[in-house]
Amino acid sequence: MKKICFVTTVSITIKSFLLQFKDYLVDNDYDVTFICNTDESMYELCNERVHYIPVPMKRGVGLDGLSVINKLTKIFKENKFDIIQYSTPNAALYASIASKKADCANRLYCQWGIRYMGFDGGIKRMIFKQIEKIVCEKSSIIECESNSIYQFSVAEKLYPASKASVIWNGSACGVDLNKYLISKKELWRKEIRSELNIAEDVPVFGYVGRITRDKGANELLTAFREVVKKKEAYLLMIGMFDDANTIAEDLRSWAEKSKNVIFVEWTDKVEKYYSAMDVFCSLSYREGFGLVVIEAAAMGLPGIVTDVPGQVDTIEPDVDGWSVPAKNVTKVVGTIEHCIDNPEEVKKFGYNARKHVEEKYEQNELFKRLTEHRNSLCKVKK
Repeated sequence: MKKICFVTTVSITIKSFLLQFKDYLVDNDYDVTFICNTDESMYELCNERVHYIPVPMKRGVGLDGLSVINKLTKIFKENKFDIIQYSTPNAALYASIASKKADCANRLYCQWGIRYMGFDGGIKRMIFKQIEKIVCEKSSIIECESNSIYQFSVAEKLYPASKASVIWNGSACGVDLNKYLISKKELWRKEIRSELNIAEDVPVFGYVGRITRDKGANELLTAFREVVKKKEAYLLMIGMFDDANTIAEDLRSWAEKSKNVIFVEWTDKVEKYYSAMDVFCSLSYREGFGLVVIEAAAMGLPGIVTDVPGQVDTIEPDVDGWSVPAKNVTKVVGTIEHCIDNPEEVKKFGYNARKHVEEKYEQNELFKRLTEHRNSLCKVKK
């Protein structure tokens, strides 16, 4: 039996991206251990093949780094994992250093984004680029979430081209097409639109994720405020405000009062809410890939997405979506208005988007290839 350890800073990363992959690995002769900041609910996942070890660590800048590295080093030495996989900025830094100290042969960095890409320049960008270089140098193998992140990283000299790869067409976990049932779209659409009191013939633009500056929330709200001065449409935002002070105060005030903007803080039925939308919007400044874009595509939604590395891989412009420059409100306004004025194009692009996901991001096929990659690492180790 092969032993793999996943390290993330907080449990939400595990719950969002790794639980179904965990099941696939267990079915393929793996023993799985999760390490993240303390979360009592993680113990509910445990059984004889799945384990949880809490290690207190925080998101953002903290003074606990050395303590975390020492704890992880001890855990890695005691458990002798075949593979230690890590992602998210803090966990990746700590685990890459600790796994190297513990002499683990397979130190797998899943590069699910590059934090410094969102910084315009200066000392902050320089520091976070150096941190990314340390993680890449300490890792024995790097798995990039998208081709454009791989190309960006090689161009930035974060690592040599031979050290990294993209599995299949990228993405951390693909899309479970048994959950995103296109056959239920019309039923779910009527259900959610009725619940939210939205007429069938009114276009709905949507967003799913953390509502914060780096996700392009200011640009999306600013653009939509301009659009609804002239045209009837709704903006459906699924998610909670994160770093709320990064959202312009006047924009948040306007959005919370506007009849055209609807906030839903949380749902475990996101596929139903995608069904109520016509176009998905993701205006992020940085992404490792853009999972929500392909989830929305699985429900037949074309996307308006920014042309940043990672996210740019999720659509084919003018086939199943529209690409806009990051932080460019004028372009976003024009693209939203184009969608309102061209509903048949929106439907055509939505059909293409679903096909794109079926062909490139089906979850079981991705899991098969990810597992084969890990199997090959274990064989090399032996």
